[in-house]
Amino acid sequence: MKKIFFASMTLIIASFFTACGDQGTGNAGNKPANNANAANANTAPNTAAIETDIKKIMADASAALAKNDADAMDKIYSDNYMLVNLDGSVQTRAERLASLKSGDTKYESFSYDEVNIRTNPEGTGAVVIARATMKGMNKGKPIDGTYRVTQVYSKTKDGWKQVSAQATKIEAAAAPAKPGDAKMPETNKAANTTKPPAPAPANK
Repeated sequence: MKKIFFASMTLIIASFFTACGDQGTGNAGNKPANNANAANANTAPNTAAIETDIKKIMADASAALAKNDADAMDKIYSDNYMLVNLDGSVQTRAERLASLKSGDTKYESFSYDEVNIRTNPEGTGAVVIARATMKGMNKGKPIDGTYRVTQVYSKTKDGWKQVSAQATKIEAAAAPAKPGDAKMPETNKAANTTKPPAPAPANK
């Protein structure tokens, strides 16, 4: 009888430790998920730092373009850089740099403002929409004016690089019509034209 009792107690104790062991294993199984959440929180992109970095690149680029410094722009453009020009033509990185070096594209002044930067969730890419004010020549034609530019940036092993850019001229809004400038439509003119009265018949 004692042997049966001790055997039963042994099984109960073994079952208890097994259950505790399973519970511990379950907690361990939850650890990777908790660690992943902590890692995600720690690796969230610092958007303020990214914006600071990109704004510095844009300031360097505007200074370089104002001086037609192709060597400085060489450090800003990515290897696969593409530019959509003001006339709709497309230039590769090599073509853009060659245009600056040859004077085919030549600036007297260049600046950015109204800069808006959006980053992707991973903090590895960004899209910029800004206003560029420039004065210069491109292929013999003046390019003076203000333009809305869209730029794409990518984070590489060598830091942030500009991957592509495109610009659209900001046209001046049409001046509102003045009250005295409005012209009467032809149909209204005809309707509002008053004919002189017919002469009265002569008395005989």
